[in-house]
Amino acid sequence: MSTHPARPVLVVAALVATLGATACGNGLESDGAVTGSGPSTTSSSSGSPSPATPAPGESSPSSDGTGTSPSATSTSGTSGTSGSSGDDRTGRCTLGHLAVGARSPEGGGSAGSSYLLLTFRNTGSGTCVLSGFPGVSFVGKGDGTQLGAPAVRTGSARTVDLAAGGSTTALLRIADAGAYDERSCAPTTADGFRVYPPGSTEAAYVEKKVQVCQGSTGGSPQLTIASVGTSG
Repeated sequence: MSTHPARPVLVVAALVATLGATACGNGLESDGAVTGSGPSTTSSSSGSPSPATPAPGESSPSSDGTGTSPSATSTSGTSGTSGSSGDDRTGRCTLGHLAVGARSPEGGGSAGSSYLLLTFRNTGSGTCVLSGFPGVSFVGKGDGTQLGAPAVRTGSARTVDLAAGGSTTALLRIADAGAYDERSCAPTTADGFRVYPPGSTEAAYVEKKVQVCQGSTGGSPQLTIASVGTSG
């Protein structure tokens, strides 16, 4: 009787995996903080006072003025726009490649109101798009607590293409707290603003000491915000 040695069975598996999809981004490292252009104004995408977490009672970004209104008319913005064909676009501008700050416009304000230009600078390596209205609210008490109602939109929405290094602004009007009934207004000093870039669910913190109403303003908004692409 002959004995046959066991024949090894060779199983060859050929698997070629190609990883061709890469996440959209600018490839820049960031410490999460930037400095605004105003002399006493700074901004940060993280840190005190907890800008990315809505304070108790704060409206969600989708309802407090972030993004584009479905019925709004989009037009091409002029500030910080790019004439590129779009081949270098990274898509919507996100907080990961935006430096958010504030500065005073020329003229400063009018009787009963003051104005700020919220600034959005593209720190990424390609063109991105901002469209519509930032979400803005006062914060204070050293912990990011929302003070009063968020900003009300004014005017039509605009769309701005931001080239790398380009910037655009959105005009913020602040009614004087002293114009409201003191008892219902309950004035206090805010630490600054929580700012959601259009379409974003993450917020930056912009430091700005200002007198605000933490109570009722009787239906007359203390904060109104125009679309990106507005300067006054």
